[in-house]
Amino acid sequence: MQVTVEKPEQGLEHKMTVTFATEDMGAKINKRLNEIRRKVRIDGFRPGKVPMKMVEQRHGAEVRQELMGEALQKAFYDAVEQESLKVAGYPAFDELKDGEKEVTFTARFEVYPEIALPEFSSVEVETIKSEVTDEDVETMINRLREQRMAWKPSKSAAKKAKKGEQVIIDFLGKIDGEAFEGGSAENVPLELGSGRMIPGFEDGIVGMKKGEEGQIEVTFPEDYHAENLKGKTATFDITVHSISTKQLPDVDEEFVQSFGVEEGTEEALKTEIKDSMTKELARAVEAHNRTAVLEGLQQVVDVEIPKSLIDQEIQSLMERAKQDMQQRGMAAGDVNLESAMFEEEANKRVKLGLILGDIIKANNVEASDEEVEAFITEQASSYEDPAEVVNWYAQNPGARFEIRSVLVENKVAEKVKSEAKVTEVAKSFEEVLNRNFG
Repeated sequence: MQVTVEKPEQGLEHKMTVTFATEDMGAKINKRLNEIRRKVRIDGFRPGKVPMKMVEQRHGAEVRQELMGEALQKAFYDAVEQESLKVAGYPAFDELKDGEKEVTFTARFEVYPEIALPEFSSVEVETIKSEVTDEDVETMINRLREQRMAWKPSKSAAKKAKKGEQVIIDFLGKIDGEAFEGGSAENVPLELGSGRMIPGFEDGIVGMKKGEEGQIEVTFPEDYHAENLKGKTATFDITVHSISTKQLPDVDEEFVQSFGVEEGTEEALKTEIKDSMTKELARAVEAHNRTAVLEGLQQVVDVEIPKSLIDQEIQSLMERAKQDMQQRGMAAGDVNLESAMFEEEANKRVKLGLILGDIIKANNVEASDEEVEAFITEQASSYEDPAEVVNWYAQNPGARFEIRSVLVENKVAEKVKSEAKVTEVAKSFEEVLNRNFG
């Protein structure tokens, strides 16, 4: 096999010309046609008795093309190994010359870039720290109570509606004195201050009493979804039928046990909640800090990214997005995605992957089976049936591989962080979980 490689002065795309012998191609074609002959069915002939000439007429060109494709692929990767090239993505074949005893072809392909890894001390990163406070636990308990709250109607005729309370109302909307479509309803439950209605509507009901009738004036926003109502001023005739206040359940034995805390005490519930919140917070802090470290690392590394890898990543992201949208109920025909939407994210992912790959190789970073098992066990502890989760991972090698990749990535991030210029800032539980770092 003869190989000639043309390396570019700039960029990653190489051009390689390969010539290889095909003296045995005829024998390979005949062998494949004989295999087909044993299985092919043609009217008038018993299986295995179809004349070879007829098989060749029907399948010869197809078989030759298939075998030539296999030969080109093998010759290409044999040449790549011979020349010690690291091919990124897939090659493009052209200029094929199919001779009687040899084939010459030209292939264009990109190679992986050489990356000059920096001193990690040049990386600047802001990390966060956080802890679960007693106040955070109280807030969570109140949320649980609100999830099970009930509306208690007021019996007082003098009771005035306030924000946070629920009213049952009739309303009739008019523009220039004329009722408009969709502007009226009866016996509508509305929590004042919830923001369900257009600006000003709920505020206009605050202070009204049970049985009271009134009128409020509001203006529809310019970006309102109904074209005929955008920017229009409307009046609404309001009738208040009832006013209800929130009634939260007591944190009693029944309430506590409903969350699976058999002790039934408020202290036991707080302990359970704090433990769960602490685990959730630790994962969120770790994920944020890992991302911050790796983004800081990317800032100090210059690397030329193979376009073929970016294209592959774009296709992968697009496919994932399509599947996600279809799982949410969108019809396949309605999914309209463009590659430009994913280009920035694809660039980041490929660049980070190249950098991490070099760091992992240079530092022999790996995750042991024991570390994978420990990670799975810890993750499973948050589920109702941990054994079921552990068993699922045992039967899904792909999922276990992803965990191993995450653990390796964590180790790289920790190594970079240990040498980087780190500024640590304190954040509350709410800020971390709501990703509110502004």
